[in-house]
Order: sequence, then C-alpha cells, then structure tokens
Amino acid sequence: MTEEIDLIKLPELPVIEVVDDLIQVYKEFMVIRAALQLKVFDWMAENGPATIEDISKGTKIPMEYMAPLMGMLFYLDIVRRSGEKYLVSPSANLHFVTNSRYYQGDIIMALAEHESPWNDLKTYLTSGETKTTFDQETPLMGASHAEQEIRGMLKNITTVTSRWAGFKDAKSFLEISSGHGLYAMATCQIHPDLKASVLEQPASSELLQQNITRHEMKDRVTPVKAKLGSLPDGKYDIILVSHSLYTDQNQIDAILKDISAHLINGGLFISNNWFIRESEGTGMQGLYELELGIHNRYHAIKDRDGYEKICNENGLVIFQTGVLRSAYGESTIHMATKTGGN
Repeated sequence: MTEEIDLIKLPELPVIEVVDDLIQVYKEFMVIRAALQLKVFDWMAENGPATIEDISKGTKIPMEYMAPLMGMLFYLDIVRRSGEKYLVSPSANLHFVTNSRYYQGDIIMALAEHESPWNDLKTYLTSGETKTTFDQETPLMGASHAEQEIRGMLKNITTVTSRWAGFKDAKSFLEISSGHGLYAMATCQIHPDLKASVLEQPASSELLQQNITRHEMKDRVTPVKAKLGSLPDGKYDIILVSHSLYTDQNQIDAILKDISAHLINGGLFISNNWFIRESEGTGMQGLYELELGIHNRYHAIKDRDGYEKICNENGLVIFQTGVLRSAYGESTIHMATKTGGN
C-alpha cells in the first residue's frame, strides 16, 4: 500500500537556504554582466546623476525594469542614490566603466562566455585529456587576461625589468605574451628611448591595436606576426616571455635557442611562468585550489630544474629568480643574461 504524505506538514529543509543563496548570487552576477553588456555604467558615468526615466531613455532599457534594476545595483553598492537621481559608485566608476584604466568588466563577461571552461567543468574534471587549454583564445578572454594582469603583475614585471643594470642603455624590446602589448607599453612609458615589438596573437590582435591607440604608442610599439621558435629577423636588447611557453612544452629547447639567437650579447631575457606545484586547500581556498589545479594541467611548465638547465645551455645564463603573485598562484620570474654566440 502506498504511503500518503501530508505535504503541508513536511519540515522546512535547511538546505533550501543554501540553494536560495546560490541562486541569488548567480542572478546578481548575471544582472551585473547584462548591465556591462548594455553599457549602463558607461552611460551613467558620462551623463552624471540621472533619474530612472533618463537612464531608461539613454540605455534603451524599458522603464518597467529600471526601478528594480537600479534598486538591486544600489543594494550591491554599484550605484549610489541622491534624491531621485542615481550615479555610479566610486568602485564601479573605477572597474565597470570601459574607458577607465582599471576596467575589469571583461573578466566578468568572459567568465560566463560560451567558451568559458566553467561552462564545461564536468569535462575538465572527468575527461581532461580531451582539452588542450583552460583559457580559450577568444577576444573577450584576451581582454580578460589583460585586465587581470594590470592588477599587479604588469607593474611588478616592469619594475623588475627597469632595475636591470643595462636598462637605461636598451633600445629594443620584444614582448611575447597573450598579445595585449601592455608590458611593452608600460616599459616604453618609463624608458623614453625604447622601441618595442609585440608578438601578435590572433585572438588579441584587435585589442593590441586598441591599446596602441589608447596609450599613444603608434610610433613606439609594433605588432609582429610570427610564432614561438621562428621569430623574424632582428636583434633585441630585452626579450620578455610571459605565460607563453606552456603551449609548446616539448619544444622549449628549440624555442629558447631561437630566443637566444634574437637577443644581443649581454641582453636581458626575462621569463614569467607558472610551474607545477601540488594543490591543497579546503573551504573557499578549495575553490581557488581547484581552479589552480585544473589550470596547471594545461598552463604550467612541469620541470623547473629542467627549464633552468635548458636556459643556461642556450646561453641564457640565469642570474636572478623571484616569485610574484598572480591570478593562478605563484608565478616564477627568471632573469638571464645572453652570453656567447652572435
């Protein structure tokens, strides 16, 4: 005989609160993402304090949605209110307005992109051998990388480079990274006589051109179409490789040999790479370690000692190492001087 259940008398389940909290956070994230896509914060920053009616007209968002939308953004302290008018909060003005130097909106939009690894986490966890990268090469992902690196990595590497003894006499610089060109531009900003080239990446070519225009570097920074291991003719005083070598780990010897051939004697080779380390973490740290562990499978060099040995064998004599914080754990800096050869 089937047992009858009185649904009204079922106890409330504590897990419901967890479910509701997760749903709420997800919806808040998607609302902010939509507001970024619709340039709501750009319009508000450009037009100053405005009523709901004005914001509706300016952004083309129907009036019936504006009050709850502004109410939610106010609750999250992304907008502020003065009387009947709303304005962008200082933090949102800094990070959610596209012409800000510290814009971070692409990180949010890339996270929910169709190509985002978080949309296919099950495959990464169970069938990782079918994947080749944790960060897909898309224009939005390229912009996301650039925005993550201005959080501190850019300044740190530029500072380290500028402290090299031969920096003031350097004339040429080559950046090999995700293709945004910000390392080259930042270095040129502190060295008025430096000219730079940036190894162009297909997914970031438009972003590179935008950055060159935005930072007024047209006469000093030049995109270069080439691949690792087959750089075009030319010699450089400084060559920077940042998080690029992992794509061809079986070819690191050939790549470093080619880099050495394009570096002048006494020139600086500076590399910025992730190396494999064990992941261990619980709670919120566990989420970070989970992402780090998956990321390491595709983007970290497995053998640091072997890497250093190959550098020295190719005339890139390491004289200093260091560790920097990054979005994916500790990043190791190697500074080497080119010795021997032509």
